[in-house]
Amino acid sequence: MLKNLLKAKNRSAGKNKGAVRANSDARSHLYKSLFDYLISRIPATASAPQLIQLGSKASGKKVEEIFSTYLLFEKYLTTFEAELFTRDTLRESVRQRFPGILQDHIFNILFVPESEQKNILAIEFLRSFLDDVSDKFGRAGEGYVEKKLKDLNELQEGIREGEAFRKLQFLSFEVFKFIGGNYGEPLAGKIFEKTYEAFSASYKELEAFPYMLTLIPKEIVDREHLGIFTQAQIEQIFLEKLAESEQLNIALDQKIKENEQTQKLLRKNEIMLSGVISSALDAIVLVDEVGHIIHWNKAAVEIFGYAENEVKGRTLMETIIPMSYQYSSWNGFKGFAGETSESFVNQRIELTAVRKGGEEFPIELTITGIRDENESYYSAFIRDISSRRQREEELLQMKEKAEQAAKAKSQFLSVMSHELRTPLNAVIGITHLMLQGNPREDQQEDLRTLQFSGESLLYIINDILDFTKLDSGKIELSAIDFNLRELAQSLYQSFSYKAREKGIVFDVEYDEKMPFMVRGDNFRLSQVLNNLISNAIKFTREGSVKLKISMIEERGAAYVTKFSVIDTGIGIAEEKKNKIFERFTQADSNTTRLYGGTGLGLSISARLVELMDSAIVVDSEVGKGSDFNFTVLLQPGNANEPAAPVQKAAVRGNEPFRNKLILLAEDNTFNANIARRFITGWGANMDVVADGWQAIEFVSRKKYDLILMDVQMPVLDGFACTRKIRKHFKDIPIIAVTASPKNEILQDILLCGMNDFVSKPFKPNELRSKILEYL
Repeated sequence: MLKNLLKAKNRSAGKNKGAVRANSDARSHLYKSLFDYLISRIPATASAPQLIQLGSKASGKKVEEIFSTYLLFEKYLTTFEAELFTRDTLRESVRQRFPGILQDHIFNILFVPESEQKNILAIEFLRSFLDDVSDKFGRAGEGYVEKKLKDLNELQEGIREGEAFRKLQFLSFEVFKFIGGNYGEPLAGKIFEKTYEAFSASYKELEAFPYMLTLIPKEIVDREHLGIFTQAQIEQIFLEKLAESEQLNIALDQKIKENEQTQKLLRKNEIMLSGVISSALDAIVLVDEVGHIIHWNKAAVEIFGYAENEVKGRTLMETIIPMSYQYSSWNGFKGFAGETSESFVNQRIELTAVRKGGEEFPIELTITGIRDENESYYSAFIRDISSRRQREEELLQMKEKAEQAAKAKSQFLSVMSHELRTPLNAVIGITHLMLQGNPREDQQEDLRTLQFSGESLLYIINDILDFTKLDSGKIELSAIDFNLRELAQSLYQSFSYKAREKGIVFDVEYDEKMPFMVRGDNFRLSQVLNNLISNAIKFTREGSVKLKISMIEERGAAYVTKFSVIDTGIGIAEEKKNKIFERFTQADSNTTRLYGGTGLGLSISARLVELMDSAIVVDSEVGKGSDFNFTVLLQPGNANEPAAPVQKAAVRGNEPFRNKLILLAEDNTFNANIARRFITGWGANMDVVADGWQAIEFVSRKKYDLILMDVQMPVLDGFACTRKIRKHFKDIPIIAVTASPKNEILQDILLCGMNDFVSKPFKPNELRSKILEYL
């Protein structure tokens, strides 16, 4: 794996510049899609503007900068969205969604084990260092650099991966000695530091990066260049050094009398270990098996206020752990750090600690065991997390405020929806009644204008509500059996009149191989097609608009179905195809002025199709027309499903209404009068009440064939009223009449015992058809 990844890197470096330029657009698009995806995983309530801004600008940068930006997103999502992502699950999701990133060798390193990562990073680091040496010394060091590059290539090709890192360490130290011996250690150190700083800019967030410190000679480590490391990285380096020290001690016991070189290596390792401990920004405390402190680094002095001579020989319990956390003291230090059921060994925990002056503060503590044949020791890594706790508290408060604001917005929109739809129902209803009254020709024109304006306002209200619910993730798709052919016929009936008014042809082409009965969300599918067809007719001055439904293939028991809306309209310029799906945006600034619209329809449609695991594809040419299409997977439906009730209602006429008694509970006088005029006009008898208690009283005195129940009423609302009626009358059909959004109250409607619902404002035929289903 190691050799394959490095060979892939070398091959990619050998491509000619022309090929790179040819692929630059595709590469930029790939990384833009990657960061769009990562940004979409950050909740709307999260506060990460700088990170989002960094990701939105990353796609055009060098691959090393892109890689380091990805690692920042990975760290954010696995820290603040840990319930959704681990490092491995996020990487697997990225690999499956964006396989093209593997063409850049730098991203391959994400998908190999940590043991292989450190070998790959080490080879890359040393190759960069040797290149810097060559640049610095030119011909003077050319022969030496070539020889070491050859050695590096041989290491890459000829050794087992388990042995690689130790040999790479030796090669690093050897090069440092050569440069230091010939040109001075300060210059050698500067070259190492320069390479290390450039390398860390891209890789420092990678899990294997801390190992790179062990490639740097102790002379550089002693200069306190460890400030950029996290506690976890320092722990990893520290434990690795302890393990190395232990191995050298064993070797020393065996050969101490005859091998002084072993002593030198041990001293060198201890010096490096001491440099790591003393330079760390976190407290590192060493204790023996009974909890007595035997080492206390500089950071511990600064954090707790005790000098090292004040704490040596004392225990953690009596120095830095408050009394309230000493519940394991009955068992001594073993109860806290030993091998018991309550042990904290090898766990990262957050506790409250106490400073010398008595001030309590939060810490992050990790205790790790170190054992040899006869004795046990423990290392405690301690970080003061006061600032982090404060930031977390601030983030939590910001999140709560954002959630409260979102909830308030949702409640406001729900109330506004009801308040707008209720009078709108009166406007649209009265318009229908007046059009049925044989008005004069000039009055018909005014009434149709009023009707069109009312329905347009309703569409805008629906768009705004749907957009808000999509933005907050509150829309979920349903799966019901429906007749796809009847849905297509319904769309034809809805839009053919509007098309004829414009002098264009609207047609539906249905693939006969496609079954009629399917299973899916017919409401949202119809909403998307309504938006696409409405737009096509709006932007087509002459010619035709066609809805085409075709089955691409059968996949198992399901059908891969393609929906296309094709028009001969004004078309869309290539550079504006993506722009039209942005919220509140149309293809041109003049579009709204010439054709109207909010700019939300296509944005909503695109988001709904994404929920169906698909995407809207646009094929368009200015002046010739457009083809908007998407492909979804539909499951087979119940082949015995009866025909849609609307079709039956159209045939039955008014006969079913004769001698029927209907009760309407509606507190708005205008809406009640409109509904009464429609229903009595169809031949039924009708009573009207203004609140829930009156409805209960009327139902107890008369036998009704059907009840129309407003949901929001004074005194007793429709839900409570229905529950009381159902205690005594199980079989009366009750239909909710509501101005609230369907998805917000559908569950409440069904749970309280209502049979169905009609949304306000309603068209007369919609109300009539719904009533006929239950008469």
